[in-house]
Amino acid sequence: MPRTGWPAVPKTSIRGLRFFAHAPGFAGQLPHPESYAHTRLKIDVVKAARAMGFRAELEVWGTDGNGAEWIADALVFADNGAPVAFEIQLSSQHLDGFLARGERYQRSGVKCCWIMSERPVALRLTKALSYKNIQYYRETGEFLCDCEEIVPFAVDLAGKDTYPDVLPPVRFSRGRHIKRMPLSEAINGMLRGYPNWRLPDWHWRAPEVSVD
Repeated sequence: MPRTGWPAVPKTSIRGLRFFAHAPGFAGQLPHPESYAHTRLKIDVVKAARAMGFRAELEVWGTDGNGAEWIADALVFADNGAPVAFEIQLSSQHLDGFLARGERYQRSGVKCCWIMSERPVALRLTKALSYKNIQYYRETGEFLCDCEEIVPFAVDLAGKDTYPDVLPPVRFSRGRHIKRMPLSEAINGMLRGYPNWRLPDWHWRAPEVSVD
């Protein structure tokens, strides 16, 4: 198995998902099992990226410049070789968790984006950022619900224990800048630098190409 070097055994879940697990007798701490939807979604990210010609791997481990570890759910490499981590987040996570994990990737030279469930994750993240940026609201009358450090993609899933035959469109940004698209378009755009932050919103557009 990755990192532990312990023998692996193939298994099949009750839903027919094939995977590897630590063989009996492992004395260390086993990782917390992922939900069915989490596993399926990260596999779909890798499959979609590979179908478009990108190099993509599951569960890639690394360390930042301070020695802190990170494990990317899916690590995809852009045409220029730049790595992009796609993190699947279907369970609630504190705002500080998003920021700390993003900082580890940044110190490693890895871009990061989050594919999260609309509920509860995206909804709670919106509330947390609005509360943190309450001074912005007092000064402008507008809620600041996003931040430059977190590139958010949201998808509406029924729950963590099921997965749809056809994945709903992925949502990027909100309000007048909202964009809904297939997962493959979101992956392709992320790798090509389409997410563009301009306070107070995320925008989706291709980078401008300079002409000499």
